[in-house]
Amino acid sequence: MCGKAAVSHLSWAEVYAYASALKAPSELPEDPESRINISPSRLRRKSEPDSMVWETLPVIYPGEDADTPAEAIWPFIPAYSEGRLPTNKQGRLISTANARLRDEPRPFAPTFMGSWGADFRVLVLVSWFYEFDSRVKPQVPYAVFPMDAPFWMMAGLARRTRLPDGSGHLTMAIITVDPNEVLKSVGHHRSPALLRNPDEAAQWLHGDKTEALALLRPHANDTMGVEAVPMGIKIPGNQQVDMPADLRRRK
Repeated sequence: MCGKAAVSHLSWAEVYAYASALKAPSELPEDPESRINISPSRLRRKSEPDSMVWETLPVIYPGEDADTPAEAIWPFIPAYSEGRLPTNKQGRLISTANARLRDEPRPFAPTFMGSWGADFRVLVLVSWFYEFDSRVKPQVPYAVFPMDAPFWMMAGLARRTRLPDGSGHLTMAIITVDPNEVLKSVGHHRSPALLRNPDEAAQWLHGDKTEALALLRPHANDTMGVEAVPMGIKIPGNQQVDMPADLRRRK
């Protein structure tokens, strides 16, 4: 799965320069805020709905005239829980941060099939993401970063939602697939669906469903790096973590 990520000094101009197969809009919004510790949106206090912390990740979605940059609320807010984190019948929060790729006949859980059917696909942009070694206690966190690109381009599914205050927002889930050998080596059993180059990014946004599904597979081993990071990254929202030098240089 993908439950934490970092956005470190991403520039929209640099994103479109690298992802050259995409069509940039004539005007770009303000660059994404740099944050090394982004978790899905959450309640600070589970018993108090007003303690909601909404978190976003930068995305690109296909617009009428251009491939449009935006900030999307993470996790995916389904229609049945409009404007609130989804819960089950017992009132417990359920996770919609990731949309797991399934076998036939339907590629995703019913929660995400409306977005898949409507071709509402997005690129989710992060500098690196975190995974946790489940084989040890306490779990050791690792940063997972691209060795051949300035940032990761993840495949995502999105929809629009309206929050309780009436404001409209884009909301999304990161698609997950089987892990490669690198992620298995740090004790993890799922991986974000990572797009390997600008052509794949454009194909994910604009290709038909058969073409899009073909892109959802484990990432190449030789272009993925991992590095252990301090335990402080486990604390949601904690930005005061002394990251390894190799990550600090990834700007």
